[in-house]
Amino acid sequence: MSAQNKIDPALLNQVLQQTQSRKHPTYKPQKIGILGAGMMGAGIAFVAAKAGLQVILKELSLELAEAGKNHAQQTCIKMLERGKINEAQQEQLLSLIQPTANIADLQGVDFIIEAVFEDKKLKASVSMESFPYLKKNGLFASNTTSLPISDLAEAIPAPQFFLGMHFFSPVDRMPLLEIIVGKKTSAETLQKAISISHILGKTPIIVQDSPGFFTSRIFFNYLLEAIIMRMEGIAAEQIELEAKHAGFAIGPLAVLDEISIPLMLHVYAQLPHLNLSQQRCYTYLSKMVQQGRRGRKSGKGFYTYTEDNQGKELWTDVDINPSLSPLSAEIIQQRLLNSMALDSYRCLAEGVIASELDGNIGSVLGVGYPASTGGVFQYIRHIGIDRFTAQCKSFRPYGPQWEFERIDL
Repeated sequence: MSAQNKIDPALLNQVLQQTQSRKHPTYKPQKIGILGAGMMGAGIAFVAAKAGLQVILKELSLELAEAGKNHAQQTCIKMLERGKINEAQQEQLLSLIQPTANIADLQGVDFIIEAVFEDKKLKASVSMESFPYLKKNGLFASNTTSLPISDLAEAIPAPQFFLGMHFFSPVDRMPLLEIIVGKKTSAETLQKAISISHILGKTPIIVQDSPGFFTSRIFFNYLLEAIIMRMEGIAAEQIELEAKHAGFAIGPLAVLDEISIPLMLHVYAQLPHLNLSQQRCYTYLSKMVQQGRRGRKSGKGFYTYTEDNQGKELWTDVDINPSLSPLSAEIIQQRLLNSMALDSYRCLAEGVIASELDGNIGSVLGVGYPASTGGVFQYIRHIGIDRFTAQCKSFRPYGPQWEFERIDL
């Protein structure tokens, strides 16, 4: 990454000097607009209303907007059943969410967050349409997993007020919020976003705009390693088992089925270029999709699911020959753990993240890196930089994802 694409040092200094105020919001919006009432938009609406903010939930039709509010209501019901809230609190929370199909209802909102489908043109369209209704000097954010923030910011006439706010699903339970700084994002806008994150009860990490940002980038590198191992002929059962033994809550192939195989292809399609391993992975996943193996929602992916979607068994791809040189359990675990940790180091070296702390927090809270390790950088330091470096160098025959010059923490 070239120097001009890194976080502006002056901007970083301004923000880092204010870290003591991160948990004491200095910016307190009263009314926010949410564009899109799907799972993410509805989830954001719920946490915003729970924080006492008035929410305008905008969709193409009133019916879709009301469905988003209904999602929030269902979340309330579950909390009510668990004794987390009472009926009065539920009523108050839901009263703060106004579903609408009328763009003019956004008039005067302090903050707009766009949470529509991951498509550049669609996001640009709704951003241009809604920006005129934003309060003067208000904050505009896009909830996206990987689309370039600096490009999306060009859709509005004041890109200094624009940044990325990547929420994680389910929004009401996932604590992390990845704040992505665009090339023209101002320090004031960033500080407002940090304040909002704490108002919403989220733990923020600050990330530079770059392909895949931080969490999506290292997460898809982890999934890549699992797929490459499968293509090498390592049994799917062994990959899933050793992932759990390494401390991951769920195997990478099961995770990929949950998020859907087309989504990984979509993320790869957004990258400026693919290395050889990514190209091989893209080709293999494309073939799976052509065979109808799209993931859990389609009933088959790396697993085949029962009709009631309650049972599953791993799929055996007859086109993959079992490896003639089986890997040990230790090596499989190391490849899965190190794949995330090595790419996290690259992110730190490139300026994608500003600190090891953000890397540790983001990896554990955002993408399920084993909490027992303390996070990606704590993991490297625990096993020792020299040992970690030697392990990664030994994995170079497995693909270009293991290429690096040196590790210097």
